[in-house]
Amino acid sequence: MNKTILHWSYLNFKDVPMDLFLYEDLEEVYLKENYISVIPKWLLNITTLKFIHLAGNNLGELPTDIYMLENLEFLDVSNNELKELPPTLGLLLNLQQLNVSGNQLSELPVELSSLRNLEQLNIAKNRFRRLPVQLSECVRLNELNVSDNEALVHIPERISNLPMLQSLAADRCALVYLPAALSKFMNHVRIFHNTAINYIPMVYEKFYQNFYDNRQRATPISINRKGLFWIRELETNCRLVLPVGTRTVFPVPSLENRVTLYDDCLHAVQTLNRSTPVYENSALHRLLPEPYISSHINNGPIARCTNTTCSRCLYTSYYFMVVKRRGSTSKQLFTCNFCTNRCALLWLGGNEKKYYQLAWRVSDDDDEDPEPEPGK
Repeated sequence: MNKTILHWSYLNFKDVPMDLFLYEDLEEVYLKENYISVIPKWLLNITTLKFIHLAGNNLGELPTDIYMLENLEFLDVSNNELKELPPTLGLLLNLQQLNVSGNQLSELPVELSSLRNLEQLNIAKNRFRRLPVQLSECVRLNELNVSDNEALVHIPERISNLPMLQSLAADRCALVYLPAALSKFMNHVRIFHNTAINYIPMVYEKFYQNFYDNRQRATPISINRKGLFWIRELETNCRLVLPVGTRTVFPVPSLENRVTLYDDCLHAVQTLNRSTPVYENSALHRLLPEPYISSHINNGPIARCTNTTCSRCLYTSYYFMVVKRRGSTSKQLFTCNFCTNRCALLWLGGNEKKYYQLAWRVSDDDDEDPEPEPGK
């Protein structure tokens, strides 16, 4: 039979019908909302398939031989019963859209880094606690949805800073801070419904609305303070955790040229990453004198200069400001990161009618929050 698209959804199938073999040039098959529990091996021999929609079935696993579908561009296995994904999924080199939302996944195979043509990835409503930094090798990714992973505390900056990323959704997770290194082409963000967050990096300001304010809601997680860099904002006496990898922050105004040579070296190393993943070079990491240097290389840039005419990548030290909107009823705090004191003053001079700066100090591990007054 000469038919390239089959719509066999909502038909109560318990198995994939073998009638598929009758269609010699089959490219797209819709089998969503059935009761299919297994993808049969014979289906993998239909190598003309480019599009498979199996959402809302009873799949418990994907076959390890799924790589045989060498022309597959679209795979939707959302709302099934998957607990893990086979590493061979990373061999589907033509895959452009992958939807595994609504399953029971807790890890992504690092082999997905080979999916250089992947444009859309939806892993919402699973059980992820972390995302593999190798996902940043999916350089064509433009849509990423990680919402409703209630244990996810951090989005690696290498991922949020992907060069073509335009849409990022991470609502209702357990994020403790928002990644301040954000793709320049980002135009859609759904990330503000994370109740542990108590400040917004200025890079998100154009996406933020006052009704996103979470500060009156209970924080669902406790944050381990050890090993993190904190500052205390002195107007509201609130502690803010800064991006992982931060070692030093400088107030504005401050002396010029305080960002270290170490950061310049990290920036030089990152330029090598355009041709090969430096953070995966085990030989290089063995040569490094201190373990924390490996961590900083792995992290990549943790922010960008808030001065949009600059946007230089920042690593471990930077000039820092906490600001609030003038005349706004919202008490939301915004933060700014700068590569130089000059960039900070230029930004402040151009925005002083809209924002005012707040005082802050570095907060150490023994700097405890005061006990709330009775009845408050």
